[in-house]
Order: sequence, then C-alpha cells, then structure tokens
Amino acid sequence: MSNFNLSWDNFFGNEPAVDYLRKNLAENIFPHAVIFSGIEGVGKRLAAEICAAALLCENPRDGAPCGVCDNCNLTAAHTHPDFYIVEAEETKTARNIKIGQIRDMQSEAALMPINSARRVVIIDGAELMNKAAANCLLKTLEEPPGQTIFILLTTNLSSLLMTIRSRCGTVRFDKLSAASIRDVLISKGVEDRDAGKFAAIANGSLGQALKFSTSDGAALRDKALDILNKLIANKLTNEEIFTAGAKFAEWSREKFANFIVHLQRLLRDVCFVGELEPYNSDIAARLAEMKLPERKIFLMIETGVEYRKRLRSNANLRLLAEAYLFQLRKIYGG
Repeated sequence: MSNFNLSWDNFFGNEPAVDYLRKNLAENIFPHAVIFSGIEGVGKRLAAEICAAALLCENPRDGAPCGVCDNCNLTAAHTHPDFYIVEAEETKTARNIKIGQIRDMQSEAALMPINSARRVVIIDGAELMNKAAANCLLKTLEEPPGQTIFILLTTNLSSLLMTIRSRCGTVRFDKLSAASIRDVLISKGVEDRDAGKFAAIANGSLGQALKFSTSDGAALRDKALDILNKLIANKLTNEEIFTAGAKFAEWSREKFANFIVHLQRLLRDVCFVGELEPYNSDIAARLAEMKLPERKIFLMIETGVEYRKRLRSNANLRLLAEAYLFQLRKIYGG
C-alpha cells in the first residue's frame, strides 16, 4: 500500500468525532463547510487529511480512503490537483493567514475538479486569519462553489467570526486522557516511566507528548520548576540569573519560548490548585504546597506573555532571558 498513512487506524482517541465523520463520509452527506475545533495536537489535521483522502478517493470504503488508488496517494503526498491547504505564515510579529492566501485559494476553489468529483480545501489555523482574510473567506462560504468542501481547523473556536461559524458544521476534538496518551507512547517504544511523565504534562495533546518524547520538552518543564522553586526560596540570585542566561543563550528562541510556557503553566497550576484540572498532574501535590499571592502570579504570567512577544524581535536572547528572570524576581519580592 505504498507509504499511504491517511488511515483511521492511525488515529487515536475522539471516537465520537471519528464515528460522526465516517458516517457522513460513508453516506455521502459530508457538509460543504465544517470546523474541526480542539487544542493543538489532538489530531485535527490528521482527521482533516483522512477526510480529504476519503472525499477524493476513487473507491472509498465505510467512510475511509482505500489507500491504494492514485487519488489517495496524491492526497497523502499533498500533490493532488483538487486538494488545497492554507496555512499561517510567519511574520516578524505573529503567525497569520493573509487575505492574499485566501484569494489564491478562492481562485483554485472556483475551478472545476481535475481528478475527482470535488475539491477539498483545508484551512489550518483558521483563528489566525486577519480580519480582511476572514471577511474574504466569508463571501466564499456564503456562496460556496458547489464542488468544493472546506475544512477549517482551529484551536480557538470563539475567535472565528460568528458569521463564519454559523455557516459551518462543527466537530469538536476533546483532550485525550493521560492514560491513553501513555499507552500510545509505550506502543511507540517510549519507556513506561518516561511515557507517564510525558503524558502527564502534555495537557491532553498526543502531539505534544510525542514532541516531548523526541526532544527535551520534559527537561524544559523541570528547568522551569527549578527556577520557580528558587524564586520562592529567595535563591534566584544575580549569579543564578546570569548563569541561567548564559545557558539560555545556547537555546533557540522557540525553545526559550516553550520554557516560558512551562513556567506559566506551573504558575497557573499553583494559582488554581483544586479548582481547575492541572497542566502538571504528576506534580500537582508539590505545586499545591507552594504559596504565592494570586496578584503576583497573574503579574508573572503577564510578564511571560510580554517576553514571548519580545522574542519575535532581534533582541539578544541572553539579555532577554536575564531581563525576564530579573522581572520575575522583582514581582515576587515587590
């Protein structure tokens, strides 16, 4: 079956969503526009591409692509002439989808299909459309090309225009349980102990857990916890900050941004212990023992947001990292 991987057998969790999609595909009643909503890493993109393959397949079976026809293999390779993907582009300030990208897509969507009976468009990160792009897409959804199906992926449903949401069906992809993520990781060869840790801090995202298993994601959480412990114990000295800054200078900007996210999540868990489901369930008891004023927690989280934005500039990473830690210490001691 060549290298075809767009199979429901490769999809984990969210059985109700999968059953709904397969039923619609099998009965040929797939909506002309649908939103897949859920946190990053729960499989929205994979589900969308499997649906695209089934919709373009020459011989779909029970709501699934056959995996052997030319259309299936072209879809999997992202070279199918009737398959179009729109993704956010990086800019100096943020990732977004611009109106030019939507217009280019509209030009393609307006054409008659070449290989199949229809066209399929995936818009990945639909919440990242700027206002002009969103309004441009809305016009297409109001008068959709009869042969084109649109699948919008979003991690923030409420950020989409209500007028867009009202013209689309919505399929929700829930967070996965830590136990199910752990089982998947073990099946992929991750050691039991590590699998449990990665699953616990992945916040229901299999994709995030898989990243942790192939990178130092868990070590970043441990480093963030170390900084937080030193801050609370008044041991985040100038020397500690300068030593940490030298280490951070060796990192990529993305890695340091992820470090900040881990620290923000730890702070959030400390603030809402016993009230909200923790991001760091494996150390929830330890975090519950930390005593931090709520006002200071919020200020430190806001500081993290600010410094993640600053990372998009050309400022020296070491100086930024040191300034971030000094600011955290100032907030805690103030």
